[in-house]
Amino acid sequence: MKKLFTTSILATALFSFQSCEKCATCETLEDDPNALSETRSTEICGRGRNFTDQVTIYERSNWECTEN
Repeated sequence: MKKLFTTSILATALFSFQSCEKCATCETLEDDPNALSETRSTEICGRGRNFTDQVTIYERSNWECTEN
């Protein structure tokens, strides 16, 4: 019973550390000549693959992303 309890605690701890929320700031130059600023920026926050996929989509659209 002690082994099962210890194993479940370790498994819970490992999964909680892997799912930490990450944030990134993505910027791009404004295409509209009438815009007030030259750059547009947005912040993306998420966990795991969802976060990675969002950053990949922005980078494929010529945005530059830096992880905070």
